[in-house]
Amino acid sequence: MLEIEYVEPKSWDDKGMDWNNPDPRRADYVMAIKGALMERAAAAHCSLDRALKDVRPYAPVSIEALIGLLGDIRDLAPYYVNVEWTDYKDDWSDFPRMWTYRDLVNTVGCELYLTPCGGDILENGGAWLRRFRAAIDRLTTIRCTTAWGTTRSRSGSIHDPPFNESIGGAMEKAFGERQPSTGTFTKMPSSYSAWSGNTHWKCPQPLDEGEQDWEGNVDGYCGYAESSEFTVTRVRNWLVGRTPDFVGYSLVGAPTEPVPYSQELATSVFDPGESGCRRGLSIRREHIESASSMSLTFGYADSIPQNGTVPQSDFDDEGVAIHRRSAKRGYEAKFWAFLDYGVEGGFRFRADG
Repeated sequence: MLEIEYVEPKSWDDKGMDWNNPDPRRADYVMAIKGALMERAAAAHCSLDRALKDVRPYAPVSIEALIGLLGDIRDLAPYYVNVEWTDYKDDWSDFPRMWTYRDLVNTVGCELYLTPCGGDILENGGAWLRRFRAAIDRLTTIRCTTAWGTTRSRSGSIHDPPFNESIGGAMEKAFGERQPSTGTFTKMPSSYSAWSGNTHWKCPQPLDEGEQDWEGNVDGYCGYAESSEFTVTRVRNWLVGRTPDFVGYSLVGAPTEPVPYSQELATSVFDPGESGCRRGLSIRREHIESASSMSLTFGYADSIPQNGTVPQSDFDDEGVAIHRRSAKRGYEAKFWAFLDYGVEGGFRFRADG
């Protein structure tokens, strides 16, 4: 008995497949869909519907198997970033938007919202196959949350001297002999920053009649200076042997939180210092030749912008603080990391593969 060994396709265009005019009678097309789903599940480290095992080259595709394939798309979608979405809030508080099944199947060319019926993959010149591939091609980018690397940071603080001494003293300590501090991480950092600032902590105490003033009875300020950076040296890549792009999103702006010992940040000045950061959302894309050996640094701990704004707090007639205010100068960045497999070296089944 002659046995024929079936060779599965390795990409959308393998084995002479033509997705502009797919032949549903050829097993290669549905086997390519199966392969594309499997590598996306591997990248996202999630499981697929058991019906996928029933998709075989020597057997007709059953209704149950088609429904199972739709279930896989539905389950995979939330693991992947909707890179086509642009309607974010002004403050990017809803970033990133992950794919939902509704968003995916309502995208032009991906209309898979109807429960499949018998013969669907045979109708309209293989339209169902084309739509299914189009939907899969949009699943390219996952969040990168597990990573390893190193951190560097600086910090200095001083309390109660006059303004110039407070900010100068904080900066001096931040760049002192015991700085910077170093460490490691096993979860992708979500921020980096560099700033200095002051809190108007106290005012001169009122003098009783005939009482002499004393040294130190002046306005006092708390001064702070801080900076941080991190370097990614390794990321989790479940799709062994593939080399995705690392994509880092940084949302950079002026500091927003009050300086310690104050209730209100009255003044905040954006200043990137020597970091090279730009205000707003910026994207850094790097191809990963090896997920276990890389070096990407975000932030710059060796530059701290120096605050020059003197804050003014409210005090009562006894010199007791009623409402303390502060001022900052510098920047802070929220950070998100992603792995994009829709590139050369990533998914084999991809739009331009």
